[in-house]
Amino acid sequence: METDYDVVIIGGGVCGCSVVFELTQRGYRCLLLEKNDTLVAEASSGNSGMLHTGFDALEKSLELDCIKRCQSRIFQLTEKLGVPVNKIGATMVAWNQEQLARFPSVVSKCAQAGFSDVHEQSVSQLYQREPYLNRRALGALWIPGEAVTDPWLLPILLAHDARQKGAQLISSAKVESCDWDGTVWNIQSTHGTFRAKCVVNCAGLYGDIIDRLAGRSQFRIKPRKGQYTIYDHSAHTLINSSIVPVPTDIGKGVIVFKSVYNNVIVGPTAENVESRQQAVIDDNICERLYSVARDTVPELNKYNIVGRYTGVRPATQYKDYVITADQDRNWVTVGGIRSTGLSGSLGISELVRELVETRIGLEPTRGQYLTVSAPNVTFTKYGTAVIDGHEYSVKHPLTFVGKMQNLSKI
Repeated sequence: METDYDVVIIGGGVCGCSVVFELTQRGYRCLLLEKNDTLVAEASSGNSGMLHTGFDALEKSLELDCIKRCQSRIFQLTEKLGVPVNKIGATMVAWNQEQLARFPSVVSKCAQAGFSDVHEQSVSQLYQREPYLNRRALGALWIPGEAVTDPWLLPILLAHDARQKGAQLISSAKVESCDWDGTVWNIQSTHGTFRAKCVVNCAGLYGDIIDRLAGRSQFRIKPRKGQYTIYDHSAHTLINSSIVPVPTDIGKGVIVFKSVYNNVIVGPTAENVESRQQAVIDDNICERLYSVARDTVPELNKYNIVGRYTGVRPATQYKDYVITADQDRNWVTVGGIRSTGLSGSLGISELVRELVETRIGLEPTRGQYLTVSAPNVTFTKYGTAVIDGHEYSVKHPLTFVGKMQNLSKI
């Protein structure tokens, strides 16, 4: 196995998979190290699968910039890769006068951020689109650009495309030390030692720890738990768009939406937790989600719950992403990528590539790859996907439940 690379990417979640795809496309000789036994685990295995437009992101933030960049590329790329996408749109519902009074400011903020297609709907228009919605609604905003995709298959296929073009993907490779000798990084892992001209830290929930191994301390991970409830896909006719609450300073709130495989999902919640490990299901939160489902779409609680899952997001003390480059030591940090990692993934990787090219000044050692094509993907009843002969373990509950339901009908 090679030990010398242009770039080593630490972390094989959504961001790491996107970065290794982007840099390999540009001709960099890349190695991705993942400490778990499979890619897209931990934080990335607990997201919603929603492709947000960024309409409610902070103005002039890195998050908004990355989401916009991603939006300009994601749909063409998912089509080429054969990743399912449903441009379902979102309906923001006001359930009281206070929420309704916030609509003008939400629309104004959207317009300032470049989302001019967000507009108010009357109650009658709302119920034409969403006839099963609770009849207490006072008004709505229609946000047509919101979409959902497969939250596991997309990053896996990005990493797989990089693998097919020469990148190395190594799992069960926990990074233990990072030493800069003035010219290259020496990365010691449980799978061996590797040398790189540049390192990109995409370690998610452990990003601050990896940064400290390199003698940096830009942020602190403050884990934030989100819990979801999954309903049987037979309930999919109850909603026609993602039903989102009016956002607050705390977050987006609990959403009722459909996965790309037509399972109705209620979530996520947001609770600050101490542990970075996969959070357990909380019965009290289950009751809260059940209540949200009942209050939003009363008919939904007549359908079976087929799964529950949690995710832990790598929040920090900041409200924005932390994406920086240390040009003196060829180190790029991608940190604090909270609930919009999938939505901003291609924008994040594009920004990283620009930092590597311009701030770090690293030249690729290979030629560029100009094409992307759909691989041969087969899901099995054993919870794996075989992609061009390589087997990947399906770790995301939405992909697992959605694909297993389909397979059970065969």
